[in-house]
Amino acid sequence: MLDAHGHGYPSQTIKVIPFMAELSKLFHRPEGLIEDPWPPPQLVYLGQYLDRLGCKTVVIESHYIDRDYLNDFALFHARSLRGYPHFCQRMHFFDTPFDSDHFRNLVHQGNAGKRKESQEYLQQGYLGYSVVRPLPGTPVGRTVLATLGATTAAGRKREFGAVRTYASHLAGFRLEIQGLAFQQQDQAVSACATTALWTSFHRVAPMEGLTLQTPAEVTEAASRYFLADGRALPSEGLTIDQISEAIRAAGLSPLVISSTTLIEDKGQLLGFLSSGLAPVLAIKSLNGMGHAVCSVGVKRGDVQPRSDPKLHYRDQATSVLGTYTHDDRLGPYAFADLLPWTVGGRISTALMIKWPDKTPVPDEIWLLKALIVPVPLKLRLTIGRLRALGFNVAEALGQMLIEFPDGVILNCRFELSNSYRSRAFDFKLSDGGAHALMCEVTLPRYVGLIEISVPDGPLLDVLLDSTETRANPATLACVRRERLPARIASQVAALAKALGARLIA
Repeated sequence: MLDAHGHGYPSQTIKVIPFMAELSKLFHRPEGLIEDPWPPPQLVYLGQYLDRLGCKTVVIESHYIDRDYLNDFALFHARSLRGYPHFCQRMHFFDTPFDSDHFRNLVHQGNAGKRKESQEYLQQGYLGYSVVRPLPGTPVGRTVLATLGATTAAGRKREFGAVRTYASHLAGFRLEIQGLAFQQQDQAVSACATTALWTSFHRVAPMEGLTLQTPAEVTEAASRYFLADGRALPSEGLTIDQISEAIRAAGLSPLVISSTTLIEDKGQLLGFLSSGLAPVLAIKSLNGMGHAVCSVGVKRGDVQPRSDPKLHYRDQATSVLGTYTHDDRLGPYAFADLLPWTVGGRISTALMIKWPDKTPVPDEIWLLKALIVPVPLKLRLTIGRLRALGFNVAEALGQMLIEFPDGVILNCRFELSNSYRSRAFDFKLSDGGAHALMCEVTLPRYVGLIEISVPDGPLLDVLLDSTETRANPATLACVRRERLPARIASQVAALAKALGARLIA
């Protein structure tokens, strides 16, 4: 269709098709000589993952403007000899079977005053969406899919602390999905570190009211002052220094934590993920190749027995079996076992990344080198410092509570103070204690939270000022929880005084 000036406007079509596990059949193989395998592993992975979610139906929008791709297009692809389109397609996935006639009836029903019923039908079966870029070899754009269930077949727990709510609009219906954005690196404006960082920003930037950067903007920010390979685009990958520069440019602070021991690395991962932050993991293969993935969640089993019989507490971090990652070589929520690996006489933390069918990918063993976490500017406390203090608090409480032979359990994380206060209405505090916590104690936006519990429930929370440094530690409050025995009230009061904290009971 042409306007009065001879300019053409695109038409839109919406197609409904049955889902097929071989998702690559919906894509055309690139013409000519291709160096990378076809179909791309990302398409194979997405098909397998959606099959596990029980996908039955795919709804395809033929014309979709994607901000991330449009920015990349303007910066790079628009200057190519090939005439790339500036628009994408978008696929929506559902676990309910329906066809084109049914979808048309849902639109008609919405037009007849029953929009809510039609929207609820679509929402109930919604599994998420994937943007299809007009890039022949790297078509998988911004993709947000539902996570797997909260429990594995073996009874293990899946916890996805770094997901958020996304809204999409299809034929006038607003649909929501809980997940975290993933995309395939296109090797023009982004490499693995750029894509992992872009994913991490998708979690933390909305928390802080910051504008989400596109992959091209991440690469440009990272390469502003230092170019390891001579030019920013095409992207050849980022160093940790460049990743840190991109984080600062986004209005956040880069927290770089070198890998130490397996248990400490698990503690860091669990702490940040349960705080709603998504760490970027810098990893290296056994043959020296570098890579980066974004950690989105963890798989947990039972908290392990005390490794030292002299201790009186157990560490929640010992329950972590592995992490779910967004790996741009594969796809979203790719699981990686966390295990010890000896290299050169030193025991390191290793990741074994697996496909949905549990087949390890080539070069499956990767050594963890560092965690790079984009954090809010005022979040100066670290999970490491929280854990260091938590060890002492947990040991003190464990010695008081000899009736728990397996010891108390330590967990450390950050939480928004308004969220913590809202939860505290269910803590069964006295009226005076509730008033003190809600109205009298000053808390920062994020509190450092040391949680001491037993299998039956929580015992004590220790709240720390996350805006302070090691030189000026500040413990704000010790909050009694439901399972704390009354008989040790005086000892807990003495502990709070020693910490310089107000006891709230």
